[in-house]
Parts: sequence; C-alpha cells; structure tokens
Amino acid sequence: MGKKQFVFWLIFIGVFLLLTDTLLYFGLSVISKKKNIFYAQTQVDSGKISNWLDHNFDPKLGWKIHQANANNLGTRRNSDYETKPVYDIKTFGDSFTMGAEVSAENTYQAFVEEMTGWDCLNYGVGAYGTDQAYLSYKNTTVKSKYTVLGILSENIGRVVSVYPAWYMREWFPPKPRFIENGDSFKLLASSINEKEKATLLLDENFVASLKDTDYWPDYYENQLGAPAKLQWPALYTLFGHMPFFLSRAKIVLANKLNPSLQSEVEKYKYTHLYKPGSEALQILKFITDEFVRTAKARGEIPIVLLFSDQFSIDIYKKYGFKTYGTLVAHLEQKNIRFVDLGEVFAKDDYGHYFLYYNSHYSPAGNKKVARTLVDFIRHLEKKEQTKS
Repeated sequence: MGKKQFVFWLIFIGVFLLLTDTLLYFGLSVISKKKNIFYAQTQVDSGKISNWLDHNFDPKLGWKIHQANANNLGTRRNSDYETKPVYDIKTFGDSFTMGAEVSAENTYQAFVEEMTGWDCLNYGVGAYGTDQAYLSYKNTTVKSKYTVLGILSENIGRVVSVYPAWYMREWFPPKPRFIENGDSFKLLASSINEKEKATLLLDENFVASLKDTDYWPDYYENQLGAPAKLQWPALYTLFGHMPFFLSRAKIVLANKLNPSLQSEVEKYKYTHLYKPGSEALQILKFITDEFVRTAKARGEIPIVLLFSDQFSIDIYKKYGFKTYGTLVAHLEQKNIRFVDLGEVFAKDDYGHYFLYYNSHYSPAGNKKVARTLVDFIRHLEKKEQTKS
C-alpha cells in the first residue's frame, strides 16, 4: 500500500470513528433523558441554588413549598383558612399529595372540602421523601382530628437518598435521611442546613463526600456497574461499562419479546428495595410506625394513604403482584389504618386517573382519591358511633 493510500484510509477511519462516536453520543444522550442511566448527569449551577435559597429553602427538610403557593397555614390553597384550635384533616406527602400538574382547585384536598365541608390541609411538597413528609408533620404545630401520610409506591427510593440529583431526573438539594443505628434508626441532618453553606454544592469534592450516606451511587457503581456520566468519546463510555448496557438491553428485549413479572418489575429501579430485609424497607416501616406513634401521642387519628403509580397498577392487574406488597403486609400486621389506592384504582378503567402514562393524577384521579378517603373516614366514624 502506497503512502497516499495509507493516509487516505487513516483519514477515512478517523472520520468514520468520529461520526460513529458522535451518533453514539447523541443516541446515549437521548436514552439517558428517558431512562436516567447516568446517575451523575444532572448538574447544579449558581442559578438553581439562588432560586432555591430565595423561594423554598428549609434548613431541616431541604426544601419546602414555594412561598408563592403557600397560604396562612403554609399549605397549598388559593385562600387562607380561618384560625381554629383543631382542623378536620391535614395531609403530608410528596407531589401526589400536593397535587402536582393540576390547579389547587383540582387537588384531592380541595375535592374533600367540596364534598364534605371539612377542612383538608394540603402540606404536600413536590419530590419529598416519606422521611421529609414525616418530619414535616412532626414539625407542624397545627392540630387536626385526622392526619394523613401519603406514600407513593416509588417513594421508597427516596428514603435512602441524601442528594436526590443522583436518584431523580432533575436537580434537588440535599435532604435529611434516617440510617440504621443498632436496633433503631437515627436521623442524619441535611448537609446544607444554613444558607451560607449552599455554595458547597458547587464543589465537586463536597458533593462526592455525600456518597458516603447515599444509597444510589453505590447501587449504580458497584451493583449495576453503571457509568456516572456520559463522557467523550462515547465509545469509551459504552465499552467501559459493557456489562451494564448489555443487562439493560436484555431487560428491554425481554419485555418486548417475552415479558414476565421479573423482567417487567426490573424496569423500575426502586422495586428491588421492597424485598424483605432491605434497608430502605426497614426505614419505611420505621417511618410509618413513628408517624402513627406521633399522631396518637397528639390525640390525632393517623391514616396512611398509599398512592400507586400506573406501572404498579399495571403489574397488579396483569400478575396479581403488588410492587409495594411488603409495605402493605407491615401495615396490616401493625393494624395501621391505611387506604391502598392501587387496589381501588385497579377496579376501574384507571387510565384517565393519570394525566399521561405513569404521571401524576388527573383531576378525575384526585377526585377518586377524595371520594375514597371520605368514604374511609365516614366508615371509621360510623364504627366509632356504633361502639359508643
């Protein structure tokens, strides 16, 4: 081969590899947005930090409801409540409790008030873990007859997180979490408990130190062998983590060609945390028990409201298996009052209860939640009247 031919083929191969790598890079970028395969891809900047500090910073919980959406009691409602010594219901939880993507008039709390005339206070906050929801309740001095703790089937993944950006698909600041401490659990405070510390989140070494108490980086790196970020060249990212990409491809192909309970459940990363004995499940059980204990000590009636994502209802309908079944078993064992909305929704044509697939509840879905909760409370009150 002549010198010119050698140079030609060298340039050709270089251009081919460059084009291939560019296509692979953008392809992996698209997949990442849908599948969240790069756990450290979400980055923070000074603008995000400033917005957080200005509008919803909380030194104990990490964040709280945006000031513009809070009324005189700190709840989501377009109008204030009159001052009372005891309200009817107050509710705590994540965005499903808050009523994300619908107006305040279309939250389940608003429908409860419309149906009954009861006060139903909405203390839900978007992206909260069940730990934050419980701590929010613990820190609230407002009294009510009933207190509701909302737990989405996915929330188990949040109780072992301290820096949600690694677990979720968008940036959220650090949060507190419970960790095992012998036979019990202790609370780790949020690492950013003063506004002056917020700029630490721009320090890569500080952020890396948070991995010591966060479950998800270890899960991605050591259990799945997943890459932290999409790096250039993309071929390096692909071949450097080939077992991970092959395992993900296997799950996708299995669900396309021959879906099974195992292959379908594996699509969602939080489901493995419901296995008996997992740290996350133990923490979630602890939180529900503490919620009930705290409510009873305050003379309030606790109710756990189990929200189900659409994926979990699909699995239940198809295989008769509840992704969060171990939590249900614990609530039953402890005689904790609870409402399983996944089971309630599964009795209907439930697609219209969601805004879009596996999303937040639609107004129709929130109205179903309200009706179910009202019926449950009225049944409890009827039982109490019968006893007396």
